Amino acid sequence: MRWFLCLLLLGVPLLAQTVTRDALDGNGTFFVNGVVYRFAAGADCTVVAAAHAVINRKFVAVKVRVYNRGARSISVRPEDIRVEDAIGSRELAPVAASELARKMRRPQNMARYAVNGIGGAPMDQPITSDMVNATMLEMMKSMTARANNGGTSLDTSVLYTDSPGALDEGDLAAGPAACDDICRLRAREAQGADPLSQLQHPSTPEAVEQYALLANTIPPRGNVGGVLYYPLGKVAETAAAHGKKTRRLRVTVPVQGENFQFELPVE
Repeated sequence: MRWFLCLLLLGVPLLAQTVTRDALDGNGTFFVNGVVYRFAAGADCTVVAAAHAVINRKFVAVKVRVYNRGARSISVRPEDIRVEDAIGSRELAPVAASELARKMRRPQNMARYAVNGIGGAPMDQPITSDMVNATMLEMMKSMTARANNGGTSLDTSVLYTDSPGALDEGDLAAGPAACDDICRLRAREAQGADPLSQLQHPSTPEAVEQYALLANTIPPRGNVGGVLYYPLGKVAETAAAHGKKTRRLRVTVPVQGENFQFELPVE
């Protein structure tokens, strides 16, 4: 009887710890312009990840964003992130953004990688929802109103600023009160020029370097995001429904002693 009581006393703290830990965790899925995003919440941070074929479908970009919800700064290093071919069961080696940009600058590779030689996006590229978010639309409305009324806007409910970034809170707490956490996560990824959308069009070497995930220390209530590049030809395919072939990646992001793992489809 004594050993049973001792075992019970030892097990209660472990059970309580497990229940508390599970209550802090959360994971789910949302979509931005057809791209699948997965997220997972830990004790002090939330990690978001997605993947898509880019640069004329020669590479896959793995997008990662880390939100610091704790009271202390945390560090994220791209070299710690592990990406595996979920079908081929092997780890993939990343291509440094600087190396990829160097290859794109070679004249013989410009057509192969669909390099935009004039810098920036093509002039005839249509404006899509991933380029214009709600904040920018409000600013555009305000600027139009100011221009039509001698520089004075009649709509006092519209915020106006010459610096678009000044309206971006940059943390998970930002956004309307009616917007839940998933809504805020999606709004952040759809905001501005999304790398996964932009890199599907003819791109510049400078854009490839600009979107790269870099080592950063994230302050409390801050976030850092970027992409890692992998050769698409190294990722195995498997037959799926309706004869369509699919690729899948397993991405592991270590943060503060926790491993956040995602299985991502590659479109």
